[in-house]
Amino acid sequence: MEVAFIGGAGTVGATAAYTLAVERPSVDVTLVDVEEDAAEGHGIGIRHARTLGSLPQFGDANDLGTVSAKPSSAAGLATADVAVVTASVPRPGSSAKRGGRLEFLDRNLELAESIARTLREREPLPVIVVSNPMDRITQRIWRETGWDRDRFLGYSLSETGRTADRIASIRDVPAEDVYCPVGGEHGENVVPFFSRLTVDGEPTTLTEAEKRDVRDYVRDVPYDVIELRGAEETSRWVTGQGVVRLVCVVLDDGLDDADHPIAASVPLDGEYGIEDACVSVPVEVGREGVRRVIEWDLPEEELEGLRAAAESVTSDPE
Repeated sequence: MEVAFIGGAGTVGATAAYTLAVERPSVDVTLVDVEEDAAEGHGIGIRHARTLGSLPQFGDANDLGTVSAKPSSAAGLATADVAVVTASVPRPGSSAKRGGRLEFLDRNLELAESIARTLREREPLPVIVVSNPMDRITQRIWRETGWDRDRFLGYSLSETGRTADRIASIRDVPAEDVYCPVGGEHGENVVPFFSRLTVDGEPTTLTEAEKRDVRDYVRDVPYDVIELRGAEETSRWVTGQGVVRLVCVVLDDGLDDADHPIAASVPLDGEYGIEDACVSVPVEVGREGVRRVIEWDLPEEELEGLRAAAESVTSDPE
């Protein structure tokens, strides 16, 4: 299987490509970027890292996949089984504060249209979109390709990791025991599904104050990271890990644990009362993309949150 990272020379693309290469050594990893030299340089380093980890002294040297750089063109994607879109314009200075993902909108929409034109030159494949503002970029690429909606997954798992971390802190429990997927917009209109919250498999409730705390933390912490580390770094580690988790669900043709579905931003067609908008909702994922949108019986507060997210995503002028 081959996974192509469109924008693979960038911070998030290279981090995700590295993470996949060392976690799944047999997968072919391709870095596709207009900065061909930078992509080639990252590819060489990633290949060496994969090789080192698989040497007889440290691991298993069998069945290593390739790591390569290819031009940003249809030819670069010709043999890919999954495409991951991380391409982005440089971070605007005004994007380092809360709500800053929208500062990428106009120029990244131009990139999205270019990527969609390239994708249209080949047969449909699963496309995982990471570029910000993610829901809007997912929606634009979907519309511009004309492909079926089930091919598109917008990445929003970082919020799920952040939510679990905050709930664990509030309740003084191990973070790995927390299940609380997060839907809505990858931005201000985030919707943690508190109605589905479990800790160590047991349904758990939060107070209204605790819910506000979690939502504010999830909205604020990416920008806290930027302030601490610098705008060029962003939340590369959680994003790299989360993107690879989502890629592996596709490669593995679904989750092992169907009782704990993930959320991803997908084009909705009436689910949750939402049409023609990409927001994150629980989904069942397979080798070809989205098998189905899972419609939970949500409380009105969470339904209102999803609708507000959809209104935000579709409010921008075309």
